[in-house]
Amino acid sequence: MGLIQLVVTSFGYLHGKPPSMPTAHHIEDVRKALRDPHVDPAFRELDGFDPRVQQRVLNTPGASDLLRTLQNRTNRLLEHNNKPFEPYLVGVAIGCAGGRHRSVVLANELAERMRRWGWGVEVEHRDIRKPVVKR
Repeated sequence: MGLIQLVVTSFGYLHGKPPSMPTAHHIEDVRKALRDPHVDPAFRELDGFDPRVQQRVLNTPGASDLLRTLQNRTNRLLEHNNKPFEPYLVGVAIGCAGGRHRSVVLANELAERMRRWGWGVEVEHRDIRKPVVKR
């Protein structure tokens, strides 16, 4: 893999504060933007790597527009901050309630889209292995 220019981090607000600068130049809170798969007991113990969770999150009304906006915003951040011979690491953090479903799916999808645009991307899932939050 080439030079890493972007780090996309998923996290859960119920597991702690969002990443801060310099880790995250942009933080996207998706708790109110997209329905939470956690409310369905059949999805509660799954995570964003499960195809059923991916389908549910990506088919949620507003998910496509949110991803498009995130992709464009991230691309502008990268173009603005990356100079020839002086690469600058840009961080984008995506947070949902528990950090297992929505944020994981969106972080992975954003990373894949940015790779297709030619950026070097790394993905971190801060809270995916933490216990499911009881609500």
